[in-house]
Amino acid sequence: MAEVVYRKAQMIDPDCNKACNLGLCLIRQARYDEAQLIIDDILKGELPGSNDIKSRQRAKDLLEELKSLLPQSHPLDLLVLDDEFIKGLEQLMNEWGPVRTKRLPIFEEISSCRDQLAC
Repeated sequence: MAEVVYRKAQMIDPDCNKACNLGLCLIRQARYDEAQLIIDDILKGELPGSNDIKSRQRAKDLLEELKSLLPQSHPLDLLVLDDEFIKGLEQLMNEWGPVRTKRLPIFEEISSCRDQLAC
């Protein structure tokens, strides 16, 4: 409910304070990506009142809170995802069937005899 009120207030008369309230509301709802966008707009100075020291500090505080709530990713986590992705690709390739050559069957027969002909 509060989100709707803050969004409507931003449409009518956008300012930094309302944006901070909306950002906080989104953080409380665990909608971190949306909150990040709102906070970034404040810090970039895209909203009226963005130059106000208190509003900028509040936005920075919200950003710190947001960063503390985001899951920390480690490089090893990325490797695990890569391994799973590669396994999925291998499985997909196996389902499609073995790799087939693009040569006509007659040339396959000739290729096996080529070494014998060279002697």
